[in-house]
Amino acid sequence: MPRERKTDIPESVAIIGGNIKSIIKSKGLKTRYVAEKADLDIETFRRYISGRSQIMGIDKLVRISNALEISDYNELFEGL
Repeated sequence: MPRERKTDIPESVAIIGGNIKSIIKSKGLKTRYVAEKADLDIETFRRYISGRSQIMGIDKLVRISNALEISDYNELFEGL
């Protein structure tokens, strides 16, 4: 039986995760490479980009942006 979530994941978190996933794909990068470059555990990073984890901190968003080599952080927030 699946574990019941105590709090729902906000839609904005899923959108940001989807944007990160799209950038990874468009740049032809590997998820593991981005996670390592951002100094994040691969499973935690996968939960972030799949929308299965609560909000990631600003520090993590900055590290992910740097790992993706994007200069305009607004790319992460498109669609919000």
